[in-house]
Amino acid sequence: SLLKNLDRLKKEIEKLEQHECYACGQAIHDNKHETILEEKRTSMQDMSLQYLTNEGQLQEHLDRLAELGEPAPVPTVFYDTKEDAINHKNSIANLRQQIATKRSDQDPYAEQIADMETQAVEEINYDVMNELANIKDHQDFLLKLLTNKDSFIRKRIIDQNLSYLNARLGQYLDRIGLPHTVKFQNDLTVSIEELGRELDFDNLSRGERNRLILSLSWAFRDVWESLYQPINLLFIDEVIDTGMDSSGVENSLAILKKMAREGNRSVWLVSHKDELAGRVNNVLSVVKENGFTSYNTDVEIK
Repeated sequence: SLLKNLDRLKKEIEKLEQHECYACGQAIHDNKHETILEEKRTSMQDMSLQYLTNEGQLQEHLDRLAELGEPAPVPTVFYDTKEDAINHKNSIANLRQQIATKRSDQDPYAEQIADMETQAVEEINYDVMNELANIKDHQDFLLKLLTNKDSFIRKRIIDQNLSYLNARLGQYLDRIGLPHTVKFQNDLTVSIEELGRELDFDNLSRGERNRLILSLSWAFRDVWESLYQPINLLFIDEVIDTGMDSSGVENSLAILKKMAREGNRSVWLVSHKDELAGRVNNVLSVVKENGFTSYNTDVEIK
């Protein structure tokens, strides 16, 4: 590339010495001719000097390569850069130091292991274990008999109280004003019918669901009391607050009052309806403000 530039400058200087423009070939006879010619000659000298310098450096490099001889085979390296090799060396040094430190440390569990080997060893009595395993298997078998819906024992137990449950449920549904017929089967599936049409629980309105839920709760409560002992405490938590029409609320209150009067039960009706306050004997007001709960009752507590 440098030789080509020298040859080009030489040709341009020859044209300028003949008073010709080196670019377009037209004659030049003004003062700019000498200026351009001088600039080209200066560039020619500088480029010639640079060429001689490069030639000298090239010869020095060639002589040095001749002294070094043929290059050795390229070595196989394990690191891409010098920094990777240094970092690996430092990591190995740190690991060796940690290993030495760990070797000098005492095992904190050696004493505990010795104690366990000499004192904590306990002889296992497989007779007891086998007996417990047999009891567990027997209990699992009984649990399946009582929980599997196809178990004949489960159905027999349910049949003993099924007629009473359905009878009490029908009475409560009639008294609460729900025209549907609801019956339990011995596998505890439930059939819901209205005028001969089968329905699902999801087909019922919200008020109908609340009436059915209350009737189911009372019916199962009666079955429990018939099997074991009376329960003198009953809580109804906001069941009649939403979804109940006026007749449903009235029927529910009538059933609860009859339970409290004839069954000698303490019935607690939790509600946000202020109009129910005048329908009960005693009122306990619960007010929560600013994270604190206060109680107020119209009955004097002694």
